[in-house]
Amino acid sequence: MGKVIDFKNTTKFQLGNLTLQLRLDGRSILNIEKRLDEGIMGLFVKKQGEVKLPPVNSMLIILQGANQTSGVTEKAIVEGFEQYIESGKTTMDLFGEINEFLDNSGFFGKKETETEVTNGESLDKEPETDSLL
Repeated sequence: MGKVIDFKNTTKFQLGNLTLQLRLDGRSILNIEKRLDEGIMGLFVKKQGEVKLPPVNSMLIILQGANQTSGVTEKAIVEGFEQYIESGKTTMDLFGEINEFLDNSGFFGKKETETEVTNGESLDKEPETDSLL
């Protein structure tokens, strides 16, 4: 494979010796869901709302569909996965990394930051002073 180039708005993903540049845009979502024959969300959530571990082949389809590095074949993805497992990582590790990528890509929705309303008061504890009264 050639030199890895950093693309804007992509996430580097190491799968064995294979370095992927992932980006989840509308086109990649459509292509992934077409290959899966179901929505991406359906891979991770049961009908009862419980989280589930999708099959490895489905996770690899997500990686290949989101990959922006040219010349990466399905065979290269499978070989990268074999190296990933041989390095001591598990399918749960892969699930976690893909889940994090999807989350950071905004697939699960925008993250809201927690802000506390303080009405101008400091949340820092005031230093206690010894009172002589």
